[in-house]
Amino acid sequence: MLDATKTTFDWQADPTDICVLPVSSVEQHGAHLPVLTDVILGDYFGQMIATGLPAALLPTLPYGTCLEHTAFRGSFTLRPETLMQVVRDLADAAEQQAFHFLILVNSHGGNFCIQPAARDINRHNRPLKILCVNWWEFCDPAVGLEGGSAGKEIHAGAWETSLLMVIRPDLVGTDFRDMPVDPRDPLPLDRRDLTTFGSGRLNPAGVLGFPSQAKIEIGHAAIASIQKNILPYLRDRLARLRQNPRY
Repeated sequence: MLDATKTTFDWQADPTDICVLPVSSVEQHGAHLPVLTDVILGDYFGQMIATGLPAALLPTLPYGTCLEHTAFRGSFTLRPETLMQVVRDLADAAEQQAFHFLILVNSHGGNFCIQPAARDINRHNRPLKILCVNWWEFCDPAVGLEGGSAGKEIHAGAWETSLLMVIRPDLVGTDFRDMPVDPRDPLPLDRRDLTTFGSGRLNPAGVLGFPSQAKIEIGHAAIASIQKNILPYLRDRLARLRQNPRY
């Protein structure tokens, strides 16, 4: 696989016109997961995609927009405008090097500003086209969680913890601090409220989910499901663009 461990001569000799860039975030993940969690996941799924296509793989961009976590030390955010400009600059560089496709593999839910940046580039019908994917969206709904955590996983909960149990078990702690649930609250804060309230308002421990329910079996099933779904999707979209790249 062509990646940043190869020399510039390797890059010049490789004929691929597809480049993969994972975009991540350095942010708090409670008391049981490292602040590098989203980077680890971006590395993993970026390599999965680049190997499966195949394509050239750029190093994961570690910093994203994690404004909702900035009350926690160890969370380092870019402004949305900054991240959008980084995407533009790297897209320019990819286009100048004769890449026709740049796949942005988003590894943090708060990085939603990269999509309008990509849309703006695509609408101009430049030689480079951008595909954006959120890797977690390709997991089959049947794979996952039951009971109290079903439908309530936002951040550092059972699902994300289960993935790290497979990918980097050495970094998974045991100090699980599940999101508190008040059955008397008729309208509890949820994902939609993160624009208004920081994550610490949902849970002072920063966990927005139920990591105590994590299982390594869930992690293995989720990874297999994502791989099964994401590669056919990308191959289909690349084929459509090769047939007609017009916006």
